[in-house]
Amino acid sequence: MRTSARMSRILLLFLSASCFQTALGQYEKTETVSDSSFEWILLIAFLVVIGAGAVVVIRLRPWDRSAKVPAKKQLTDLVYDWKPDFDSPSEDKHEAPKGGERDVERPARQKRTKTVTATEAALHGIDIDEVREKMEKIKFARLPINRFEKLDPPKPFEALPNSDEEELLSAIDYSDVEFVEDEGAREIALESIARFKARNAVDALAQMALYDLSSNLRCKAVMALADINHPSVFEPVMLSCADPTREVRASGARALFKLSFKRADSWLRLTDCADEYRVSQIAKAAIEADFVGRSLERLVHTDANQAYEALALLAVLIKAGETDDIFDCLVSGENKNVRLAILRVFTLVADDRVLERLHELVESGVFDKEIEASVRETLGSFALQTA
Repeated sequence: MRTSARMSRILLLFLSASCFQTALGQYEKTETVSDSSFEWILLIAFLVVIGAGAVVVIRLRPWDRSAKVPAKKQLTDLVYDWKPDFDSPSEDKHEAPKGGERDVERPARQKRTKTVTATEAALHGIDIDEVREKMEKIKFARLPINRFEKLDPPKPFEALPNSDEEELLSAIDYSDVEFVEDEGAREIALESIARFKARNAVDALAQMALYDLSSNLRCKAVMALADINHPSVFEPVMLSCADPTREVRASGARALFKLSFKRADSWLRLTDCADEYRVSQIAKAAIEADFVGRSLERLVHTDANQAYEALALLAVLIKAGETDDIFDCLVSGENKNVRLAILRVFTLVADDRVLERLHELVESGVFDKEIEASVRETLGSFALQTA
């Protein structure tokens, strides 16, 4: 390409010289024929045009454009080709090349970590399975579930006041399905009650959400409770998640996740509740709404808030004696970390019924060696707590 460019330049210079010689000869003829100044001016102009044309052609070099990389493409190539070498302490290697034509050799790329194959590991005496197992243990030990030392007492909340507004009291009377059969009248009463943020308004909406004959009104009552957004609405919203009607269950789930207060405190309040029937109903509702399976998965969540709420829900199940799903996951669960997290829950929520069942499972030999060892550690922690 460079040889052809040089030949083209030589050819242009030769043509320019020929034109100049021809013009000079023409000038000598014209000088003998006529001394007119006009012909002299034309000759000079002709020579200037020929010279300027030659300079322009040589500078532009249209035959040599393909040898260069367009500026836009050159910049794009640098962006994609250049990678800083983070292994080097030198700052010069962190700068992209500037200007000039693109070099044949590309900048040094970042060093890649070599993957060790099983054969290479065996040659060096490395047990890959053992390394992987140690890494899994380290990963599990760093999860938030292992940082919880105890269940903190729930934070108290300010109870809603009762309202003696005549409009509210009248609407409460018309909301009772035992006395008002007209669904339209009860719906109007519901809309009136929902405008008040009071304790008796919450009680009336809770009755409608759980016991009204119309599934449509039960849905509206649940969403009205969610709009009040007070810790006192947690239990009726939770119970609505186990409603026999799919629409009401869906409304209950939406209402539950619409609540902005800390739900873990609401679960923990139930662990302090002396009403066993009330706690049992909430626990059964959580099971029917499939909250247990989700909570077991969230035990190993990296978000501490989600892991703590899952811990609080399982504490309610343990208090209610509804632990079948928990033990099923412990015995045959696919995720080993979840099974280990369940044992951590048993340690934090000490319960004699759990202790007795763990003893039975260990004696039956249903666990693999690793889980059985962890179960025995849990039983040992129970013995230390009771000592």
